[in-house]
Amino acid sequence: MSNLSTSKWTKYKLLRKSPEIKMYLPETAWLKERTFLSMLTKYGEVIVKPTGSYGGNGVIAIKQTALSTYEVQDGAKKKNFSDKSKLAAFVKKKAGKNHIVQQRIPLASVNGRPFDLRVMVQRRPGSSWQVTGKLAKVAGNGFIVTNIRLSGGKVVTVEQALKQSELSSINTNDFLAQLDKVALLSAEQLSLSYHGVDTMGIDMAFDKKGNVWIIEVNFAPMLELFLKLKDKSMFRIIKSFRKSSNRHSGIKSQYKK
Repeated sequence: MSNLSTSKWTKYKLLRKSPEIKMYLPETAWLKERTFLSMLTKYGEVIVKPTGSYGGNGVIAIKQTALSTYEVQDGAKKKNFSDKSKLAAFVKKKAGKNHIVQQRIPLASVNGRPFDLRVMVQRRPGSSWQVTGKLAKVAGNGFIVTNIRLSGGKVVTVEQALKQSELSSINTNDFLAQLDKVALLSAEQLSLSYHGVDTMGIDMAFDKKGNVWIIEVNFAPMLELFLKLKDKSMFRIIKSFRKSSNRHSGIKSQYKK
């Protein structure tokens, strides 16, 4: 049985070993006062999140709004600070242990609500990785996280999200091809270390300029998101891959959370 962690931090370090993938990763560091303040100074906006949980739980955003003014957003709640040391102390208390700090990506948006993407990458026993589905998660009004349950957001197709966003003038097919390319590269890189994994839900995003980013990778993604789409064909494809994998292995994943 492998002892390799499936935490966000471990996956990030494995992904950034690839020169092809590194450019698509937001800068990420283990949360310490030094790394937090350094990245906040460098980028002006950062995200702090737990390395071991998924679904948007425990995510807070911090941004510098003026020369010595900072805003912390937790869910839809906001709190302001004018003292950097007090800000750092608040974040440390709020976050606790085992958190990472990440460059905040200025996500493309639909009617002012940011969206990111879930890209499903799967493989059948003995076969290569394939993109089996993708959708867009639009955050609820006033929220920073796109998790549907937490923010009251919605699920739409990637094409719908792009059409309604500030990226509508750019060729959609080019965007989709780039997404697939980066998602497959990510799956191939991680599978070098996680040999028994055959399903990955890769959370990706476009920024406001149309650049592709990898946010995080989940080995136990919630497939039910695809049932929220009017067209259920992607859900059926994803399920068929999952069934063939289960028949072949007959065992649970060997990797701990």
